[in-house]
Amino acid sequence: MLRKWSDYKHRFLPWIYLNFTKHAVDAKAIDKPSLIDTVYIQLENFSASSQVNHRYLLQSSGFGLSIKNSSVHSRGVFVREGRVTSGSIVGYYPGTIYTPGDSVFLQSISNSFLFQCSDGRLVDGKNTGYSGMVYRSCGERNRLGPYRTCDSSWLTATDSMVNPIACGQLVNNGGADHANVEYCEIDIDLRRVKLSQRCMIPNIQFGEPSTYMRLVVLVAVRDIAKGEELLSAYFSFC
Repeated sequence: MLRKWSDYKHRFLPWIYLNFTKHAVDAKAIDKPSLIDTVYIQLENFSASSQVNHRYLLQSSGFGLSIKNSSVHSRGVFVREGRVTSGSIVGYYPGTIYTPGDSVFLQSISNSFLFQCSDGRLVDGKNTGYSGMVYRSCGERNRLGPYRTCDSSWLTATDSMVNPIACGQLVNNGGADHANVEYCEIDIDLRRVKLSQRCMIPNIQFGEPSTYMRLVVLVAVRDIAKGEELLSAYFSFC
């Protein structure tokens, strides 16, 4: 029970509120406009093939990722090939996006993957149970004719994901001393993403879709070598 609480408390919202000031980590200055431009470029160039996207990521960003067992906790995300350079986007935090006021009671039960943004929005990165059902349902609801508006392949939580970096929910906590990535909240204008490419976005809005979508990306705070595990500090935001 104590082990489960130790793993879960960093996602438990009341605990976060009480401990944020005490444990907050000073995040490095991040060029958000540059990150947003990178996201647009990635979404434009990703295809329906996981293998093609892995090659594109390696060629364009210099690294590839893999999900495998972790000595920190359960499974984690590792640099499989190449090298991550500081400032690179290494992950998207996938899931259903909830605004303040949306009901998340059922989704929150035994859920250690609810990510709270600075403005109170939540991103539910759990891929199973009720959370997974809600994501799939919203994805079908938001179809625009023949076009899917989200990527559901992250629900498999394997290297076969279409978006090869939609694995931010699996990044383990390394604490301030060992973190090599940090979370960054950005808003993208969906009008700048072709309808045919919105299926590369591993997020869906729970409520009525809006023009702008919140994304949480993970950004490297230092160079990360091949074989290293991506580790965050749960209280580090930019």
